[in-house]
Amino acid sequence: MKYNSKWLCGILVSLFVPSILLASTFSSLSIAQAQTTISSFQSVNYPDRYIRHKGFIGYIDPIQSDLDRSDASFILVPGLADKRYFSFRSVNYPDRYLRHQNFELRLHKPDGSDLFRNDATFKIIPSLQGEGGFSFESVNYPGYYIRHQNFRLYIHRMDGSELFRKDSTFILKPGLSF
Repeated sequence: MKYNSKWLCGILVSLFVPSILLASTFSSLSIAQAQTTISSFQSVNYPDRYIRHKGFIGYIDPIQSDLDRSDASFILVPGLADKRYFSFRSVNYPDRYLRHQNFELRLHKPDGSDLFRNDATFKIIPSLQGEGGFSFESVNYPGYYIRHQNFRLYIHRMDGSELFRKDSTFILKPGLSF
């Protein structure tokens, strides 16, 4: 099923975008809404696969079991490093967040460091692909985006290629966990 970008922006706004996320593109919502909405993120170029953690490592995988659904469900919370942005808190491990470490996405418990908070905070921007969806830019590595490569999740610097734009674009979906 295809969704247009206006609809996706409307869903994102109505669910969990605080007023300072993307300048004037989006309207204001409360932090409380951001902390209570369970979401999943579908790969735009592999629509049968979703962002998930498996063994505490980030992947895009097909969803086939209850465990897969739980591993692919996150709550976007105000950014641990900067409240203008977001962090991905795991639904089935609520004391853990997606963060990049050595450019790989992993699910870790906060260790209290500024490095962890920065590694776990992302800007949500309109799709790099330009046809709906969203991309996630690292706050401490500007110009580096969450993307999949061989179904693993990393942050990589934008290289300008069509493949990169597709690999770094995800469609917002209601959370898959129940």
